Amino acid sequence: MLYKYVGNNDVEKVIDYLKCFVEHGTIFASRPVSFNDPAEFKIIFDFNAKVEVIKEKYFLDNQNHSDVDFKKWNDSFDEQAKWYMGYSTREEYLTHNGTICLTRDSDNYLMWSHYAHSHTGFCIGFDDRIVSCIDDCAVFGDVNYTNSIPKFNYFTEDLVKFSKAMFLHKGLSWAYEKEFRIITNEWGPKNFDKTLIKEIVIGCRAPTELHDFVCELIGAGIKVSKMRLSHDTYSLKKTPLKKGFYFQGDA
Repeated sequence: MLYKYVGNNDVEKVIDYLKCFVEHGTIFASRPVSFNDPAEFKIIFDFNAKVEVIKEKYFLDNQNHSDVDFKKWNDSFDEQAKWYMGYSTREEYLTHNGTICLTRDSDNYLMWSHYAHSHTGFCIGFDDRIVSCIDDCAVFGDVNYTNSIPKFNYFTEDLVKFSKAMFLHKGLSWAYEKEFRIITNEWGPKNFDKTLIKEIVIGCRAPTELHDFVCELIGAGIKVSKMRLSHDTYSLKKTPLKKGFYFQGDA
């Protein structure tokens, strides 16, 4: 199961987000450049390669150029040019591609705090097959958490390797997220099969309006529950919801 946490200080917006999933079958692939982590999507470019390999790559991108053009370009390929090539390549992906951020954990206390607006939002669960529903999916997979920024050789490695290196790595401090990402060729709303929605959990501090909306989904083939604080541990427990039955989840 793959989950997504959603929250906002406006409960009407939260309900609208939920409607996008359950009524319209859409999920948003965020523009990478909008992410708030300054170390997000970092990558170290390596430009070391044999001249023959560099030349082959050059002519793939410049088919109408001559050997003279290549020599002139190669002679001027200094550190500044390497920096700009790396920068422009990364910038192209950050501004055009999309990122759908999911997780394999539905009861993570910190995730409820950070991504579900202090336990007032919801967490929605999808069958893993949602990956195959995204038409312009480029790469996908579990995020690798490490202290070392990944490296990519511009001339000897392909763009799939580049995408996985850049999009599927984060710093160790984020490991608690257990994140799974779907990277799309373009950012924006993406369609998926609504029958792949298997579970909706609302936070322990979810407002009545969200509670009532989610309860209308009971009996629609989706498991519906609410988080409540454990009485004897610092943890959360799911409790199935019933129409017309309310309970305080953070007591």
